Amino acid sequence: MRFTCTKGFTHRLKFSVIPKGGGFTLMELLVVVAIIGVLASIVLASLNTSRAKGRDARRVSDMHEITNALSLYYSANGSYPPINAESAGVGGWNVSYNPGFLQALVPDFMGANPKDPINQLESGFSFFGAKAGSYFYAYYNYPDASAYGCSFSGSFAVIAVRQLEGGITPTTSRATCGTFPPGGCPDGGISGVCRDWGTEFDYSAIWAP
Repeated sequence: MRFTCTKGFTHRLKFSVIPKGGGFTLMELLVVVAIIGVLASIVLASLNTSRAKGRDARRVSDMHEITNALSLYYSANGSYPPINAESAGVGGWNVSYNPGFLQALVPDFMGANPKDPINQLESGFSFFGAKAGSYFYAYYNYPDASAYGCSFSGSFAVIAVRQLEGGITPTTSRATCGTFPPGGCPDGGISGVCRDWGTEFDYSAIWAP
């Protein structure tokens, strides 16, 4: 650029243009942080879902292993394992959050005492209340099948999972006995008539001679 003076001389002026700052503005930073937060939430939710599915898969696998061990135990002893006082918990069930769960199967029929991947009992637990944060396996040996109108006689055993994180599906194993009245068998069953362990557990299986 040329600057002309009234006294007849000229002088060249040099100008330098300062480029616009290369950093982010505050608003741009807030937008980036918000996007990262959303993406992190999506990834975390997906990860938690995958972990829950993995725990459920292990629960079902454990049930298959336990039922196989129960079959072997019955073949060897002519009966199912008795209730173990050491692992007795809510409702008189043997439960995996107490030591010695299914101890009669270890080590001859199972390598170790099975337990739920989370394995905890929430304070204020009720079999017929909200399942909430209680996760455990349960086992009971019933001395008389006629107590619930079962189609077989003698003693029998029930093995169960209190809660599946993915919920119950139509193919989920469910132990029942007797003839259900209209409307279904109520919580805890009806003496001499029916029992539906599906009201207490997300997964249950019955073992009888």
